[in-house]
Formats: sequence, structure tokens, C-alpha cells
Amino acid sequence: KVVDYVIIMGYDEHYVGSDAGSVASLPWVEQGVKDTLSEVAAQRTILAIPFYTRLWTGSGDNASSRAMGISEATKWVSESGMDLTWDDSAGQYYGRLDSQNGEQQLWMEETRSLGLKMDLIKKYDLAGVAGWRLGLETSDVWDVIGWE
Repeated sequence: KVVDYVIIMGYDEHYVGSDAGSVASLPWVEQGVKDTLSEVAAQRTILAIPFYTRLWTGSGDNASSRAMGISEATKWVSESGMDLTWDDSAGQYYGRLDSQNGEQQLWMEETRSLGLKMDLIKKYDLAGVAGWRLGLETSDVWDVIGWE
């Protein structure tokens, strides 16, 4: 009654200081949408999606992470030789690599994973999409976000 829209952050599932994991796995994002819709009408709800990921280095209590935009992460994956495989449970590509810095893990945001998040917007008839943060994406992301 007092706002035009509520924008929910569909990211930061895992963050600096947490255990290693996805920034925005599909089941986690969908649960956030469902939880929001129990309080806010769909026509007032906007889902914000991440244009970034985290590169996790190390394991357990010694794990650290570095945020990287999709553009930077794509370049890093290519240069590092990390192999990515599709993880249906997360709705993302996942990669693991042993390096001189220790174990490195990445849950990759890119057009396929973001497309699945866009499907949630359509499935729940949400008001729209937002992104964090402009400039971190690759140009092909806009083909997926295009609104019909």
C-alpha cells in the first residue's frame, strides 16, 4: 500500500565470510520469490539478478572469495583452463580447479543461468527485472533479458 515496487535481491546466497557456494542458485532464488509473494503482490515485485559471481579459493574456514563480473569471470575461466559443467540442481555451470593458490571453485552466472531466473519472473508474473550491476555483464545477457 505504501510502495510502488519492491525489488528483491536474487543474489548473495553465498558471500564474503560464508561457506563457498553459488551467489544465486536457482532453487534459492525461487524460494526467495515465493517468500516475497507471501507478503507482496506479484505486480509490485521486481527480481534483481546478479551480473557477477564469486571465485572461491581454499576450503573450509580458510576459504576466501573474490567477486567478478560475468565478463571478467568468462575471461578468467578461459585463461585458467577451468572446465565448467552444468549443475542442474543449481541451475548454473560449476567448475573446480586445483591451482598454486589451492582449490578454486566457481558457480558461473551467464546467459543460461540468467535465462532460468528470467523464467521465474514469467512463471510468477512478476513486475520486472533489475540487475546488479551494470557494466559487469557480457553483451549477450541483454538478449536473454529482453522483455516480450
